[in-house]
Amino acid sequence: MGVLQRFERRLEGMVGLAFARIFKGKVHPAEIAKALQREADEQRSVLGEGRVLAPNVYVVRLGETDFGHLGQWSDQLASELADMVSEHIDDEGYQVFDKVTVRLEQDDDLPTGVFEVSSLVADPAAQPASREEFAVPPPTGGPMTGHPPLPPLPPLRGRVSGDTGRQGPSITGRAGSRPGVTHVLVVDGPGTRHELTTGRNVIGRGTEADIRLPDTGVSRKHVDVVLDGGTATAEDLGSTNGTLVNGRRITRQPLSDGDVIRIGHSVLVYRQDGA
Repeated sequence: MGVLQRFERRLEGMVGLAFARIFKGKVHPAEIAKALQREADEQRSVLGEGRVLAPNVYVVRLGETDFGHLGQWSDQLASELADMVSEHIDDEGYQVFDKVTVRLEQDDDLPTGVFEVSSLVADPAAQPASREEFAVPPPTGGPMTGHPPLPPLPPLRGRVSGDTGRQGPSITGRAGSRPGVTHVLVVDGPGTRHELTTGRNVIGRGTEADIRLPDTGVSRKHVDVVLDGGTATAEDLGSTNGTLVNGRRITRQPLSDGDVIRIGHSVLVYRQDGA
């Protein structure tokens, strides 16, 4: 079971209800989890000798409605997200300066269903006194100004990375043409599974869609997931309300295992079974 799947299991136990009813039209915790994984990957720093340093402090900014909605689970959710990021960092062989922490903050400028993630390398025991200063990390995700220099890092656990610091479209790995891999879209809530076929897989509300969703916020032909050579790519079909992948509006984007697609009020999770 992967990091995201373990997180989702713990989340199910925490909320105790079907995701679709609770998070309809709002930010879904699985979207936040995937975005935090991506943030760790994108903001990692290659220090030489195969050492890769990832941020250890993560801030999730939510609009008023989403922040209020998630507030009832705020502390537990932040803790579960931090554990998930730590597992991902361990799996990737990254190092961190100190314990991974996640913090949820309200940003009244963000609309419902939209969130932002940022990160920094910092010692949580030496947080600045100003909440505002902590909440707005440097855009590079690097150490905070005036923070003491990082101590020497211990040897990497497990492997030495040859990473250059650049991230491709799928840092978490793709199935490629490996045999035995099944590409699936799971509709959150009912848990309906739709196996993708090679070529086009149109998702929408209309009768001509390959995967039909009874959602008034979904266009008749909303998004196409094209499976080609073992790679699935989501492409918005000019929908009215747009397509979000892991909280970001997209036009066309390759998918990796665990990516969360939101269209209208519906949430779908892309899975590579057997990967």
